[in-house]
Amino acid sequence: MSDSPHEEQPTLGKRMTWFAILWLLGFVATVLLAMPFHFLVVALQR
Repeated sequence: MSDSPHEEQPTLGKRMTWFAILWLLGFVATVLLAMPFHFLVVALQR
C-alpha cells in the first residue's frame, strides 16, 4: 500500500483550497481588527 508516494503529496486542488481558506481567514481577521479603529475615526470626524 505504501508503493504510491503520490498520495502523501497534497494535490494542487487541495493546496489551492487551503490557500483560499487561510487567505479568507486572514482577510476576515484583518477586517475585524481594523473595524473599531474605523468607527473611532468616523466618530472623531463628527
